[in-house]
Amino acid sequence: MQLEQSFKLDQPSTQVWEAFNNVEALVACLPGATLTGPAVDGELPLRFEVKLGPIAAAFVGGGRVTFDDAARSGKFEGQAADKRTGSRVKGAAVFALTSEGQGTLVDVNVDYALTGALAQFSRGAIVRDLASALTAQFAANLGKNMVTSMGTSQVLGSAKSTEASGSTLGTAAQPPNAALDGWGLIKQVLVARFRRWLGALGIVKTK
Repeated sequence: MQLEQSFKLDQPSTQVWEAFNNVEALVACLPGATLTGPAVDGELPLRFEVKLGPIAAAFVGGGRVTFDDAARSGKFEGQAADKRTGSRVKGAAVFALTSEGQGTLVDVNVDYALTGALAQFSRGAIVRDLASALTAQFAANLGKNMVTSMGTSQVLGSAKSTEASGSTLGTAAQPPNAALDGWGLIKQVLVARFRRWLGALGIVKTK
């Protein structure tokens, strides 16, 4: 499946690119993701935890990230498996930074395959909305970290998605993030969809 995500930060692309090269800090911005140790021969040991109601999964695996400093773009490739559900995920994410005014536009294109018991959750339009919500959380966390470390301004806008990408990156061991609350994101998505529907009917005003 392919997904496309984009988000905007108000920091200049030079600063955002520096943040993207700090893989350890970048992983900490993604809900549910952690690095479980230092990179070995360029391989990043990763863990991603997610909860979907009574279902809890912990995908353990690894990946590699490459950077093109001249183009301010890069690619992450990885795979992981959850022993409890017998599910496996494999994919690649290409990311690119573009200056936009005083800020930076970040585009991420993901191509992934999910097999096993959790594959049922990877189908349908709701996955794109979930990816958008997750990207918005990542963007907010990244923006806050940059504000703290660089003393600059905050995230300008929320993430937006279209059909086709998403992803993760990751260098030394760090405390594990809380598991991603999948149902919580689903609730947010459903509420947003309901509000848009009411807005289309003229019942409520939408921004």
